Amino acid sequence: MTDISSGTIAVAGLVGVSAASLIPGVDLEAVIGAFAGALFFMVMSKDLSWKARAANFLFSWIGGYFFAAEVVAREWATTSALPALLGGLFIVAFCVSIMEFVQTGKAPGWLSIIPGIGKK
Repeated sequence: MTDISSGTIAVAGLVGVSAASLIPGVDLEAVIGAFAGALFFMVMSKDLSWKARAANFLFSWIGGYFFAAEVVAREWATTSALPALLGGLFIVAFCVSIMEFVQTGKAPGWLSIIPGIGKK
């Protein structure tokens, strides 16, 4: 089965950003930033099937947008592009590692900074 090409990803991004620009009240900085973060995560996850990468991409794009909205609403940042990029980049990795922690009981490496949860 063929893999998703970069042209397909570019077209999906263009369609998504164009559709978002038609909706009043949507922050296009956050949409573009979340797209970039989700795209980076999807490109770096070569070991997943194309369906799993597409699902992670969509979840990451939406999660990055809402992460940026929350950061700006709490006034931790004045613009939403960078929080959206970081949210889109890390939200799927964070959620996947938490799901693995719940299923296997083995704490992710980044969780070791919290006393009582990580390695001793």
